[in-house]
Amino acid sequence: KDKKKKAVAGLLLAAALSSFFTGVTEPLEFAFMFLAPGLYLVHAGLTGISAIVCTLLPVRSGFNFSAGFVDWFLSFKAPMAENPLWLIPIGLAFGVIYYVVFRFVITKFNLKTPGREDDEEEFTENLVVNGDMNELAKAYIGALGGKENIVSVDNCVTRLRVGVKDNSIIKDKNLTALGARGVIRPGKGNIQVIVGTNVQFVADAVKSELKR
Repeated sequence: KDKKKKAVAGLLLAAALSSFFTGVTEPLEFAFMFLAPGLYLVHAGLTGISAIVCTLLPVRSGFNFSAGFVDWFLSFKAPMAENPLWLIPIGLAFGVIYYVVFRFVITKFNLKTPGREDDEEEFTENLVVNGDMNELAKAYIGALGGKENIVSVDNCVTRLRVGVKDNSIIKDKNLTALGARGVIRPGKGNIQVIVGTNVQFVADAVKSELKR
């Protein structure tokens, strides 16, 4: 929707750059995985096809981490590398294919991907309130049931891992309204909030707020 394009563009651009340079695709994938699971199946299929194309050509490139640009560049002269430059036109071609296929599927089935939510659903751009991370931390704590419900806080590359006393009182929509891309509940005493690559700043702010 037009009024949400600017906010969504900022979120997706940051996720896309992270994916391109580092190979960490979670922020981009989680942006639509939970909102439109069917779209993730399309993504998996296209990824598989691209791998088949690279195998048949053949294209080989040794990656040490997550197959991002930095990894590709550093492994360019690896002994096992074979036609690594072909990854550029292949990547550009699949970029066009992804755009066409995703646009068709999203509009055809009216999928509620970021920016296409119903007007009554609240939408915010990662809600860093007035640029104040402390306010964002307070909002996350409130959405997680308050200080008394939080047992521990940790994080990985993109997820805020929180130990809680009762995760049944936590509403996913309150967390996604803060910019979270999804919520995972691995157990009754745990909840994982998919924040994105800025999760470290969120985790640190939440920890600091909990100590006050």
